Amino acid sequence: MKKLFLGIILGISATVVAAVTYDAYRYVSASAPPSATAAAKPLLDFSVDPSWVRSGQPNFRNIETVRSPDGKTISGLWACDGPSTFEWTFTTDETVHLLEGLIKIDYLGRSFTLRPGDVATFHAGTKAVWHVPEHAKKAYTLHSPGRLVTAWRRFTGKT
Repeated sequence: MKKLFLGIILGISATVVAAVTYDAYRYVSASAPPSATAAAKPLLDFSVDPSWVRSGQPNFRNIETVRSPDGKTISGLWACDGPSTFEWTFTTDETVHLLEGLIKIDYLGRSFTLRPGDVATFHAGTKAVWHVPEHAKKAYTLHSPGRLVTAWRRFTGKT
């Protein structure tokens, strides 16, 4: 009985070590090389679903600066010229750090204003109304919370 139990424990341990080692190998082999010089990455124009725009004609620009090897985390820069008001639907968790301008936000029944240096977090599956009076530029990080976290949030009512 002790040998069987020991064999099961060793088998599980070996499987976990192999899985972690494989995951580390995949991550390292898919990672971008470290920077040797500065890289210029200009913001590129993009559009959103026109039904999101409530007023104005926002000029959106964006650039993805880095993506994790597993694709679950993305960082980049985003800018918008207003005046405009639009609804934004979050498909992933997003943390923003406002670099320039001002953004007034209505989110989950609350209203707040982001100024340069402010940080805010939004959860996947939620919506916010953004009002950009003139210009705003933010650094963002998107992270996929995964199906289990998304289901847990729905089940517990914690968005």
